[in-house]
Amino acid sequence: MAAQFAIVNAHVRTMDPSTPFASAVAWSDGRIIAVGSDAEVREYCDASTAITNAKGATVTPGLTDGHQHLLQGAIFAQGLDLDRVATLSDLRDKLAAERRRIGPDAWLLGFALEYAAFEGATYQHSLLDEAAGQGPMFLYALDVHTGFVNGRALEIAGVTGPMQLEDASIVVCDSQERPTGELLEMAAMRTVLDAAPTPTHDQRMQWYAKTIADQNAVGITEIHMMDGDLTSIEAFKELEGRGELGMRVLQHHFIYPYTPDEEVAELLRTHESRGAMWQADGVKFMLDGVIDTGTAWLEEPDSHGEGLDSMWPNLELYFARARAFHDKGYRIATHAIGDRAVREVLDFYATLPGGSAGRHRIEHIETSPDKTVARFATEQVTASMQPIHVRWVAHDLSDPWSQRLDATRCAHAWRSGDLFASGALVVLGSDWPVAPFDPRMGFFAAQRRRAHDVSDPGPVGTTRALTAEQTLAGYTVNAAKAVGASQDRGMIRVGMAADLVTWQDDPIAVAPEDIIDMPVLQTVSAGRIVHQA
Repeated sequence: MAAQFAIVNAHVRTMDPSTPFASAVAWSDGRIIAVGSDAEVREYCDASTAITNAKGATVTPGLTDGHQHLLQGAIFAQGLDLDRVATLSDLRDKLAAERRRIGPDAWLLGFALEYAAFEGATYQHSLLDEAAGQGPMFLYALDVHTGFVNGRALEIAGVTGPMQLEDASIVVCDSQERPTGELLEMAAMRTVLDAAPTPTHDQRMQWYAKTIADQNAVGITEIHMMDGDLTSIEAFKELEGRGELGMRVLQHHFIYPYTPDEEVAELLRTHESRGAMWQADGVKFMLDGVIDTGTAWLEEPDSHGEGLDSMWPNLELYFARARAFHDKGYRIATHAIGDRAVREVLDFYATLPGGSAGRHRIEHIETSPDKTVARFATEQVTASMQPIHVRWVAHDLSDPWSQRLDATRCAHAWRSGDLFASGALVVLGSDWPVAPFDPRMGFFAAQRRRAHDVSDPGPVGTTRALTAEQTLAGYTVNAAKAVGASQDRGMIRVGMAADLVTWQDDPIAVAPEDIIDMPVLQTVSAGRIVHQA
């Protein structure tokens, strides 16, 4: 059978150690059927084959975003993007302009707000009430762990004082027990969000499809989605049926401390739920919050005396629920940012029958000492890292994250290079909509340990950066290994899935500064061309 598609005259980085380089690749029915020289691959082509002359461009395996919130991000993206708004004055100007655009009474929704934008001020909704206008406002902080609302939103939601919530979430109140408008963690945010209007089904599906296409355009062919539930399974079924699921989605069900037992039981029965481009055999827990607001779980208190609690008031419930999913064969991903949280998850995974056995992972790992880092490889726990998150951390430690920690823990920030060097399996991602999903920004941050759009005062932390080769591995072959798919994808090899990206230049050979604007010429997902420049 002749190849349906082929790329020739290319610089092919296969990520296959047995054949690292080639000049051509061909595929049919979603599978690679030939890799080698132009002459070798042309043997598989005939007049019906669609052949692309790459003219020396570089082809790599398709990129996997190893931690993302696809559907949530698609909805967030309809609101006001506050990424890189750095001052209170600029924030007020943005909000006022958005209020004029949407009208006086509509919900003003925004995302990606940096804590630093408040310039050190403790949040009180009076800071933004005038700019937000007479209608309600809800702004997500950059990490989606805090919401900032105005007085009108509190009024509509009926939030008038402290609330007893089902986890460690907090409705922040002042000394007179009046809500300030700061909502720490999701249960607190839901107290206001539940009063906001929800988009229609057709709107959501349209936004989802556009987001997938946008991610295809920067080389993404697979994501590990970390906030799934039963409704998202239905969304992926529909997107696939429409031909609009242009990437593989590996869904992890998000289990909260307050998720009802009945829902947990139903999710435990979805292990075999899958389509051609999606599957739902992962689960995600969130053991702590974030360092910036004092909700991360630390070995020692932060500079505010906070950080000593898990997000799970009953830790035994986390153990029991995670064990139930382990026993059913699910992959477990646990959000653990603080050093205590990371250690506690490693300790728990070690108690499971067979341990992690390469199946389970820890997400984020923002600060950890050497002895904790050393455990990942020996205990076969995947380190899921997002180097792009250093974009909010300053080399001089003046940012809100660094101000919470001592110098040692700041030095141990985002140890992706150290984890890789230790032999641990490191998977890379963005956590979008927390950070931009563009992998080119991730490539830069992984190698330079800083954001691409700031002046160069030096790297964040004192630990090693990733090399370009390690970075590409984190987005390809390592991501496949982490989900038990190393025989199916992550490399360009005969028999594997035809997930491919064609870059104008070689992302491994160029300086990180040159990859940010490097054009992605073509993206192939499961043999289908989903992006063509």
